[in-house]
Amino acid sequence: MKMSTKGRYAVRILLGIARHQKNGPVPKKVIAKEECISADYIEQIIVPLKNEGLVVGLRGVKGGFKLAKETSKITVYDVLRASEGDMTLVDCARNECLGRDKTICVTRKVWEGASSFLAVYFSKITMKYMMDQEADLLKNRTASYTI
Repeated sequence: MKMSTKGRYAVRILLGIARHQKNGPVPKKVIAKEECISADYIEQIIVPLKNEGLVVGLRGVKGGFKLAKETSKITVYDVLRASEGDMTLVDCARNECLGRDKTICVTRKVWEGASSFLAVYFSKITMKYMMDQEADLLKNRTASYTI
């Protein structure tokens, strides 16, 4: 299993916004430069984040993006669900079972459990937690932006 670039970049984009928004709206060119993500791709990724109420876009000369909620209120799960869609690992766990009778399918329970485990794990990690972790890493000069 591999997370798509879109989901990983969405988390990095929100961290970039969180990092700089104290100075006002964050222009996408600032995020693009810092995160090495093209401005066009940022624009594509940011749309579902705005639609889910995680980010607000402000137009104009001093425009850019701001988080719509406090960093302690935005989880990695929120970001991944907005950018990736349904976080269920396999179709049969989404009631799209094409095989055996789903009421007796033992493998379906495995996929449901794994999906649930990931949802719980990602729901516990907030943008604030990640910002705090980044600050600690920077103190030791070992920060990594790969998620």
